[in-house]
Amino acid sequence: MKKILAMAAVALMTAMSANAQNEDLRHELSLSYGFGSSTQLGDGLGEGIFQIFTGTEMKDKGIVGPISAEYFYHLNNPKWAVGGIVSYSKWDSDVVSKSSGEKQSDRKRSYIAVMPSVKRYWVNKNSFGLYSKLALGVCFLSLEDKPVDNSDKKSENGTYVIGQLSVLGAEFGGQFRGFAEAGFGEQGFLQAGIRYKF
Repeated sequence: MKKILAMAAVALMTAMSANAQNEDLRHELSLSYGFGSSTQLGDGLGEGIFQIFTGTEMKDKGIVGPISAEYFYHLNNPKWAVGGIVSYSKWDSDVVSKSSGEKQSDRKRSYIAVMPSVKRYWVNKNSFGLYSKLALGVCFLSLEDKPVDNSDKKSENGTYVIGQLSVLGAEFGGQFRGFAEAGFGEQGFLQAGIRYKF
């Protein structure tokens, strides 16, 4: 009986130590890549409307991102964390005449978003976590349209209110973790990356 009690006490102390260790990891840094950001989806819709009312169409050359970096700080209640997100994405296209098929200009767009954020953990274990995330901030758009004949180069900058709602996120590992999130917003409807907790 003493052996069983001793083993139970050791197991309980180990579990308590592991939970305390998890709660001591207050900081986290993340790097991720997403698919289908809200600005890119909105820009794609705008391109579709643009093509209806003009004699041109867009030929995509390259879409990057969104690439995001995040920092979160876990509060005394380890289920809640606050922090911030910075994301970057770009979209390059050729503007082509519908009638002749000739290239008319190069169009380059880049988006930088800065968003304060809050995260709520539904499960927060040493090697596994489930959470939801909400962010709201601003996106800085830079657009450049350069005609092939070097005439009337157009540049445009804009600032927009933007956000991210990750309905469900899952992370696996120890201090270094892999994670994936599904939601909607500037980080995309799906994103995946790596995270370091310290």
